[in-house]
Amino acid sequence: MKKSLIALAVAGAMTAPMIAQADATLYGSFRIGLQQESDVNGVDGTDRELDVADQSSRVGIKGDVDLGLDGTKGLFHWEANVSTADSNSYGATTGSGKSMFGERLAYIGAQGDWGKALIGRQYHPHYLLIQAPTNVFNPGSGDYGERFNLGNTYHKRSDNTIAYYSPSMNGFTFIAGAVVGSTGDDSDNSFDETVDGYNIAGVYTANNFTVAASYGDVESSDAPAGDDSKEVWGLSAKYTMDALELMAKYEEADTETAGANTAEESVWELAARYTVGDTSFYGRYSDYEDDVTGLDLDQFGLGIQQKLGNGRVFLEHVNNDGDDTQAGDRTVAGYRLDF
Repeated sequence: MKKSLIALAVAGAMTAPMIAQADATLYGSFRIGLQQESDVNGVDGTDRELDVADQSSRVGIKGDVDLGLDGTKGLFHWEANVSTADSNSYGATTGSGKSMFGERLAYIGAQGDWGKALIGRQYHPHYLLIQAPTNVFNPGSGDYGERFNLGNTYHKRSDNTIAYYSPSMNGFTFIAGAVVGSTGDDSDNSFDETVDGYNIAGVYTANNFTVAASYGDVESSDAPAGDDSKEVWGLSAKYTMDALELMAKYEEADTETAGANTAEESVWELAARYTVGDTSFYGRYSDYEDDVTGLDLDQFGLGIQQKLGNGRVFLEHVNNDGDDTQAGDRTVAGYRLDF
């Protein structure tokens, strides 16, 4: 037993320097909360019982690698969902294959004075620059923190993506990305566009002000009913005044199926956060319209958060429009630990 412990200690001592040389960082954000839902799917008086639920937990590893090139280093990043409440929330959901993990990010790349190039499953600039600034709530579910993100369908975390980030040029950065995901070759009667989708964006930062713009387009030529496409563009702005942050976004998206417009959506959001010491107060208002269906919805939410070192506790409430048949109201009392 003693010999085994000595061998283990020696192996650990020899391995530690190699791990340090890898320049890898293990990180995570574990979030769990008590949540109460009411008026579920817009049905008045329909409530769910109090539930312990995961609030968008994740764990990952990222770092850089020496390529032996002057001014250029290799990059890698992997991140997965982690369910803190239900072991089968992600991945396989039945039988012995139950899993608590679901892939979020998995890409490699390189970075230098010339900018940054990435390939793999990654965030698109539309999400990072347009949608993320107003996402002030800790939970990120589609009916809560990201209810009206029009770019989420194709421009959030997408597989088969190649992207380039320019270096900062007097505060301006240009970003471009493309999705290349073929389903086969030209002999299998399944024809894809060479580039299935792309996203171009730019962001300018000066002093305490940031403004960004993004345009994305996705097309499919092998849809059963004919060509499908979705265009999305957006603007965002953020201004910081000491303890106060003000954020805004505007998005439009047009969806076409078999040559017909099936959705013409627009969203605008205003968000604010005020921080005093370790306490933050925040809120957001969203307005959504679809000119094709005539749907007009809104959402508002308020939250308070207390930081506790690398942890925090929060209380948040989000109220969705009574005519929203896909979302109700939700209150969450949560606890979050970051490392």
